[in-house]
Amino acid sequence: MKRRLECCCCGGDAGRWQQWHNRDTGYGVCAKCVDWIKTRPLLREVDRPDDAEILRLYGQEGVNWGREEAQT
Repeated sequence: MKRRLECCCCGGDAGRWQQWHNRDTGYGVCAKCVDWIKTRPLLREVDRPDDAEILRLYGQEGVNWGREEAQT
């Protein structure tokens, strides 16, 4: 069931998605923060999370998080 989620990183609106089991109820992640997490300059290249780590932490793009325009 889709619900309005708050971003666990920035506190903004994360959109309307299915709750991911690894997040507190009502929290998800916004696409802007996922983009930042994947490229943040303070991390060495080897420390940056790959797609499998993003999936483990935040769920599947298009189901548990993503860009509003992509939702149907």
